[in-house]
Amino acid sequence: MVLEKRNYDYDLKPYYEENKSKKPRKNKKLKNLMLIVFVGFLSFTVLFRYALIYQKSVALSNMEAKVSEIEKLNQQLEVKIASMTDLQRIEDIAKNQLGMVEPEKGQIVYMSIGKTNEVAQKKTDDNNKNKTFFGRILGLLVR
Repeated sequence: MVLEKRNYDYDLKPYYEENKSKKPRKNKKLKNLMLIVFVGFLSFTVLFRYALIYQKSVALSNMEAKVSEIEKLNQQLEVKIASMTDLQRIEDIAKNQLGMVEPEKGQIVYMSIGKTNEVAQKKTDDNNKNKTFFGRILGLLVR
């Protein structure tokens, strides 16, 4: 038997492997930059939306304040109208400030005007006579 010489490889590989195919770090830097830009844009968008919401909220509260002020003014005017239309007050103003007196029995004249007022009836008849056929139709549509 012939002994053959075997060639054994005793070269030990190092504990860590050296990365022989180093990729440029540009891709990693570009990814990080894109991530930072995206997060910045997203945060800017969220911040902008919150600013719009705050602006609309302030405008809404201003409008609500104006509405409440106008409602108070409306209530005051309704009270004033109610006090002005009081018949006793109107009579007092007529007698005291304007010097009016109540009519005597001989000064009152009652008239029968019928079911419709003739003046109003004549006015509507005159208006209808002056209009053409199409003018009447247009008048009905506009009402």
